[in-house]
Amino acid sequence: MSDFSVHIAEQIRDLMSQGTVRSPPTTVYVAVFDDTDTERSTDFQNDRVGLAAGADWAVTNTSFENGVAVDFGEALVDVNGLEDVALFDAATGGEELARFTMNGTPFDISQGTVLTFNTGDLTFDIIDRTEA
Repeated sequence: MSDFSVHIAEQIRDLMSQGTVRSPPTTVYVAVFDDTDTERSTDFQNDRVGLAAGADWAVTNTSFENGVAVDFGEALVDVNGLEDVALFDAATGGEELARFTMNGTPFDISQGTVLTFNTGDLTFDIIDRTEA
């Protein structure tokens, strides 16, 4: 199964049917969601974390992963039930580009605890026809 969003699927559809596709974002923002599908990024010191498109990501076969650490900073409150990581094209609002459920979820972060994903911790898969 692909981790891409409906928005990305629509972009591929438009590329194939109309020969158009939107300009890519220069920054891709990482966000976290809890088990009620509520974004919790604002509960952290650094909110959504921006990574440079084309520079801060590494490609492995048919997936890509964070090529640098993603540091949300300290939790401003207790954050319970973290479950998903998503990518957006804007620091607030914007279009969701991809999402996946993290391993070992849901999990909690206590107020004052730093949430960091080390290099390579976040892997988004792009399924191709050769994968099972």
